[in-house]
Amino acid sequence: MDKPFKTYDELLDFLESKKELAVPDRDYARKILAKISYYSLITGYKDIFKDKTTGYYKKGIEFGDIYNLYKFDRELRSIFLKYILIAEKSVKTAFAYHFCEIYGENQSEYCNLANYDLNKKNSKAINKFIDIFKYNLSGKTDYVYINHYLKAHNNVPLWIMVQVLTLGQFAHFFDYIKAKASIRTCIDFHGISRNQMHSFLSVMTKHRNVCAHGDRFYNYKTKDSISDTIIHKKLRIAQRNGRYECGKNDLFSEVIILKYLLDKDDYKDFQKELSTCFRKYNPSEEIIVQMGFPTNWKSTVRYIIK
Repeated sequence: MDKPFKTYDELLDFLESKKELAVPDRDYARKILAKISYYSLITGYKDIFKDKTTGYYKKGIEFGDIYNLYKFDRELRSIFLKYILIAEKSVKTAFAYHFCEIYGENQSEYCNLANYDLNKKNSKAINKFIDIFKYNLSGKTDYVYINHYLKAHNNVPLWIMVQVLTLGQFAHFFDYIKAKASIRTCIDFHGISRNQMHSFLSVMTKHRNVCAHGDRFYNYKTKDSISDTIIHKKLRIAQRNGRYECGKNDLFSEVIILKYLLDKDDYKDFQKELSTCFRKYNPSEEIIVQMGFPTNWKSTVRYIIK
């Protein structure tokens, strides 16, 4: 067996004797492993504390340092998820408003292929997407508010239906629909382009999923990147080969996204909570670099987007 069962004491013995990790309080360490699991804590957060050449922990690193990073990451997920959900609600609300402003509130409008930017490449995907709407309109869904509107009004307007879409589904909806409603929505968020909004929703979806699933977050990088913004320029983020070195697909990219998608008061609250989290856990410079945060990241709150 490649990974035989080990007791908590055997796991701690292994860390101390084989990997040279200091465990000054074994009772405390056992309680933490019983609460979190060795895999979630050690396997998930060990890399930044280890010497890449020897494979041993760096001198002076203790079990508590790994747990502190785990707690920091857990709180980061909580803060980011809270404000991603606020931003998600805001964009969905704006889009539903402008769609109904243009096409009306009848449920047939968001099921009408004529209102989609249909081509040979996306026709199959759009039809599958409309099937999601049709299923929810069939009365088979568990969403109480959908069933209420069906029974009471025989119609579910988009501002209701959009709430059942995941952020990823909504991002596709935003791309598939004809440009007019999307453009008006973008105007509400500092006049960004459709391509910028597409990149924001794409990256935000990935971050939302990591937060919701409780995966390691602080150094997570998405395959997609957000478009360059005025925030990158104002923070004077370093470039390499014409590309910004941070704030593109790392955690700081989500800070930039939220700067655009949250209103002024919500963004201030977000950055206040983030700053408090930093003071509480005092992450090392190496951790902050892996997060993609520039040294002047707090200046983001005072910049006006034009």
